[in-house]
This record gives sequence, C-alpha cells and structure tokens, in this order.
Amino acid sequence: MIRVGMLLFALSLFACHGCNQDGSGPPAQPSGGPGAAPSGAAGGETVIHAEDDGKSFDVARGGMVTFKLATNAGTGYTWTPAPGVDPNVLAPQGGPTNEPSSDQPGAPSLVVYHFLANAPGSANVEMDFKRPWGNQPPTRAVHVVVNVH
Repeated sequence: MIRVGMLLFALSLFACHGCNQDGSGPPAQPSGGPGAAPSGAAGGETVIHAEDDGKSFDVARGGMVTFKLATNAGTGYTWTPAPGVDPNVLAPQGGPTNEPSSDQPGAPSLVVYHFLANAPGSANVEMDFKRPWGNQPPTRAVHVVVNVH
C-alpha cells in the first residue's frame, strides 16, 4: 500500500511539472539570468517546487504564483514563508492548504501557498522547512526570485 501511495505521489509531481503552462501557446521563455525558469502566462499560474531553489521566475501582473512543497505532517515540520516578501509586489492569498498523496494517515502531502502577482517589481521569496514552535533554524530553505511585469 505504501508503494502505491509513493507511486501516486511521484506521478502527481511528474504531472505537475507542466502546471505552469496553460497549453494555449508556445512554451514560455526563461528569464534572462542563470538558473532561469519558465514564466507564467498573463493571468496564468506559475507553480514552484523545492527543486526550483535558486531560480528566477518572470510572471505577468495579475498572475498567480503557487508554491507546492512536499512534506510529511507526521514529522511536525512544515513549509512557511519567511518574513520579508513585499505584499505590494507578491500578495499572499489565504493560508496554506494541503494536498495529500493518499487517504492514509501520515502519508506524504504537498503544502500549497498562493500569491498574487500584484504590481511590477521583484520579490525575493524564501520558504523555510521547520517546526512551527521553538526558535530553531530551518532544516531546509527554498529561495526564488519572482519578477512581476
């Protein structure tokens, strides 16, 4: 049963690889710098995963930036945005949601955060993987730059 859950989780990550393309036109072009990643279509959605650490994303104003980060709730660790994201450029849209990989208790899941590309500018986003209590440093962090045009 665990193998089936892991297989479904892996397939969902693979299927989400193209989530930031709406299929209505040619693939988006990467931004100009090294480590660049595809940009979201106007009014579309750009999905960012932990594997995108260090990349830059070009997003049209009004587009949605979604972070989908793998976690396992049973460990007590979760992903949270670090303070410092300019809400004038990248506005949070509600709290996090979870997308479980299966109905099994303790199964891996994705923590999902949505941000609206609100105004032109650049936002440095850091997502920290840590326990919500105490003052321990994160065990992992994902850093991306979102450029809103």
